[in-house]
Amino acid sequence: MQLLSFVDITLRRWQRYGEVRRELATYTDRELDDMGLRRSDIPQIAREAAALIMPATDTAAQPQFAKVAHS
Repeated sequence: MQLLSFVDITLRRWQRYGEVRRELATYTDRELDDMGLRRSDIPQIAREAAALIMPATDTAAQPQFAKVAHS
């Protein structure tokens, strides 16, 4: 099970890295400068965003309770 968890998190981090990199690449140099960034910062920012992805918790083992509004 650990192997599947490792593969899952690796794929999700790789996906997030690509998303962030593509998004930031669409900005002009002027827009990046307005955000305090340079084009050369994009890979590092994408790596940092990918590193924030945490392993999924096993939600099947946790009971789910619906919130009920009381009147």
